Amino acid sequence: MVSEPATEEALFVFAGGGTGGHLYPGLAVAEQLQKLLPSSVIHWAATPRIIDQRLLAEKGIAYVRQPVQPFSRDIRRWPSFYQAWRESCNFWDEFFNHHQVAVVLALGGYAAAPASRMAHKKNIPVALLNPDAKMGLANRYLARRAKVIFTQWPMTLPGMGADLFSVTGVPLRASLFHRSREKSMAALGLVSDRQTLVITGASLGAGTINAAWCELMRDEEVLNALNHPRQPWQILHLTGTAEFSKVQQAAIASGAAHWKVMDYCDDMGGVWAAADLAITRAGAGLCAELEACGVPAILMPYPFHRDRHQHANAEKLVLHGAAVMLEDRLEAAANGPALKKLLLEMLHNDHRRQSMRTAALANGKPTAALQVARWLCRAAGRSIV
Repeated sequence: MVSEPATEEALFVFAGGGTGGHLYPGLAVAEQLQKLLPSSVIHWAATPRIIDQRLLAEKGIAYVRQPVQPFSRDIRRWPSFYQAWRESCNFWDEFFNHHQVAVVLALGGYAAAPASRMAHKKNIPVALLNPDAKMGLANRYLARRAKVIFTQWPMTLPGMGADLFSVTGVPLRASLFHRSREKSMAALGLVSDRQTLVITGASLGAGTINAAWCELMRDEEVLNALNHPRQPWQILHLTGTAEFSKVQQAAIASGAAHWKVMDYCDDMGGVWAAADLAITRAGAGLCAELEACGVPAILMPYPFHRDRHQHANAEKLVLHGAAVMLEDRLEAAANGPALKKLLLEMLHNDHRRQSMRTAALANGKPTAALQVARWLCRAAGRSIV
């Protein structure tokens, strides 16, 4: 166990992980917090997943790889869930006994729960990030223990006062903004004389979107539209690690010269600076980035969530006029025609895309990370620079 920090330091715990959607907002807040309060020290509570290693360990950030598991409705998994839960809670119980922690920031999801629960029991303030339009099971549990809930859009919960909620938006990294399009395209290996279509399923990829696009790249009408002499397009396709080889092989087989395939890109600021249109999932973080960076989008929400929270997120952008939504029908043969219709409508409609871009920027919230960091400083009783 690490010894207690010096009194001039302010110690925070950032809890959550398992997806980029949980970790990126935490990294954005940490960036602002350490600018405002250079004496701050952050301990991270995450998971053993590869994405946590990629986003935290590869940046030199030490973190606790908690054994905690997501809750399952399958009763056969309850013993292992309980054991992992108890081990994680016991760790944080001991940690808080040996460290004077000022605040816990719960980044959302199951990995945020053990540290938040034990902090609440010891009267350590807990703040919760809830970027989705609908609050999931883990965050409903966390909400009952939070002093403030930072949201992307207005929301309420039964039995909770409106003053508990703060509509700040999703914390986004400073590197997303004020990027040169020309430099970003060069860094990504894109050409400057073509418009850019970005296809992404966020950090873990989206198999059904990838399959639909591979299908469309065999369609002569789509290929002709992408290579229109007046306004040609290039594709930047972020597949996710698991899908990379399959999509890369499809791209090579197609012979398409302007279909660039990557498994993942750490520099989403560069990606959005290069983007003229996106086909994406509708995770809360992605929606926040699209609006704050002014990227018009065709949204295909993840179809397997019971609460359809990505659909609720997508509806917000559609309502703002920043995006259109397409139901993911799971099979490439079904998704292809519907996606083709929308795509052909938008590729060469500059006015529509500009209107969507304007609407996105009008509703983006680029200062969320700073607002959350300021709240953490106040909760810790520290003056800020």
